[in-house]
Amino acid sequence: MKQLLIIGAGGLGREVLAWARQSEGHGVDWQIKGFLDDNAQALAGFRTPAPWLGTISEHQPTESEVFVCAVGNPVIKRRCYETIEARRGRFISLLHRTAILGDSVELSPGVILCPYSIVSGYNRIGKGVIVNLHASVDHDAMVGDWSQINGHCDITANAQIGREVWLSSHVTVAPGICIGDGSYIGAGSTVLRNVEPGEKVFGVPARRIE
Repeated sequence: MKQLLIIGAGGLGREVLAWARQSEGHGVDWQIKGFLDDNAQALAGFRTPAPWLGTISEHQPTESEVFVCAVGNPVIKRRCYETIEARRGRFISLLHRTAILGDSVELSPGVILCPYSIVSGYNRIGKGVIVNLHASVDHDAMVGDWSQINGHCDITANAQIGREVWLSSHVTVAPGICIGDGSYIGAGSTVLRNVEPGEKVFGVPARRIE
């Protein structure tokens, strides 16, 4: 049986630990080993059933280990992911047992589907993407590598989300909308037009902000 290491021991990492613990014994071929984080004090003051194992920058993966990256910031997530991937570490997808998948969903390595998330069908979800609590990705929508889909987001049919995109909580993306790489969508926004790469938008309807 493989040993699962969670990259990132912050708040999101501790949440992902809970989702992983709830997945043990439900057909997975790994057991939880602990956290990697470059901050040796990341777990200080918190009671967790999994220990800090060392830094990301110094860890050398073994054949018995598999990884998920529980870091929210898309740029930092990509860097952490690529550090381990370059050392031949193998990422797995972590699906909470309440997550729902439709037909013909392609999940890339390192995807995390949190409780009550939905990926409805004919989707591609890129490397390291996190679909958080109660978020949904409708049919034929795509999400690029390392993007963060936060709680209660609604990505509707045929929407195209680029790489390293941040969707704050309660964002709605209208059907067929394209959101460019590295963009940021503020909390509660409704996106009715395409968003350019690196653009920050907020509001109902979402408009560019400085």
